[in-house]
Amino acid sequence: MKTLSLKTCYALAWKSFSKWWIPLCLISAFILVFEVVPRIMLRPETAALEQKLLEGVSAFRSGTLEELEAVLFEARSIVWIYTIKLSKLLFALLPFIALLSMILLAWSNAAVKGRRNERSPGRMLTITGVHLLLTLVKGLAFAFFILPGFYLYIRLLFVTLIMLEENETGMMDAIRESWTLTRGNFRALLTLVCLNGTLQLVVSPTLIGLIPATGFANTARASAYQMLKR
Repeated sequence: MKTLSLKTCYALAWKSFSKWWIPLCLISAFILVFEVVPRIMLRPETAALEQKLLEGVSAFRSGTLEELEAVLFEARSIVWIYTIKLSKLLFALLPFIALLSMILLAWSNAAVKGRRNERSPGRMLTITGVHLLLTLVKGLAFAFFILPGFYLYIRLLFVTLIMLEENETGMMDAIRESWTLTRGNFRALLTLVCLNGTLQLVVSPTLIGLIPATGFANTARASAYQMLKR
């Protein structure tokens, strides 16, 4: 059983990350579209929310309790409409975002290995479907059981990477292989995931910062996979 060194993992990730700036720039255009489109489509609701926020502040300072309650009631209705519309947009974009995530992960893995694996479009769609299914399973695990959710997330961390690398490997075989690779390295991998998540969270307000941060997080994940696989 191999023990993962986070220092070595991030050193490899940093070295590999410089190899795929061009593909990262290409995929940035697609991410920009997915960022901009929801904002444009939700602009009326966003403007209405901002207006109600200003009215609420004004009512709180100088108005009566009845006026404040009326503003809050109207704001709640706008928030509900906004949430429904945003959920529909995210649901419609989810398959495309998942596919782009798999392309991004494949490029990250190729940068770490120094070579690319050939995959058919059908194979990529299959892996994208597995990614969506695992995202649903992990989401349910986190929703009902926080600690088991973390455990399941880490043990299944390499499933899509295994399927991207091994063209003949199915989902169940990839799950078993990921379970084996992560054995004995739960704490190190959890630290890796938390560091990557923190990096993405810190730069999330800026689209420019989020794109390279996500690329580097994927490269670090691929580096951990390649180190444990070797």
